[in-house]
Amino acid sequence: MPQADSLSMSESNRISRIKIREDENGSIEGLPLQLMIMGIIASLGTAVIVGWISSIQTPIYIGKVEITPQEILVHDSDENGIFDADLKELTIRITDTSDNPIGGAQVLIEGSALSNDHHRLFGTTDADGMLSFKSVSVKVIGDHVSALKMSVSGQGIASEYWTEVMVLPE
Repeated sequence: MPQADSLSMSESNRISRIKIREDENGSIEGLPLQLMIMGIIASLGTAVIVGWISSIQTPIYIGKVEITPQEILVHDSDENGIFDADLKELTIRITDTSDNPIGGAQVLIEGSALSNDHHRLFGTTDADGMLSFKSVSVKVIGDHVSALKMSVSGQGIASEYWTEVMVLPE
């Protein structure tokens, strides 16, 4: 025999229909807000990821480094064993493998033949991939071949590039 406080089957169905109806109302009213919040979060997440990916720069590969003059001829004009030359300009042009200029490349030239205080020259290429050093003095003691070592590096450049400019006694 059923207890007095238990609900009849029809009453139980009526209550569960009310609960379902309340849940349906709650989910229908809350669903658009939840979807809107999820959409905003997804949009922000996508924007952050796209911004991060677009900031990744493909590496630049150096294709060609043109140096003018390609060789530096030094002279012993007073025959004292010191061979020297004063260049009006030492020009460098750097391009990538597609022959596009590389701007912002850092160039370091060093060697004991350079007559400045630190035996170094340093500069950065312009947007046209050009760099010029004005009034470069070169000096070699004795009748022997020397070299100026040049390195090219910089942000986005895949690997450092090395070359030499020969200093030849004449």
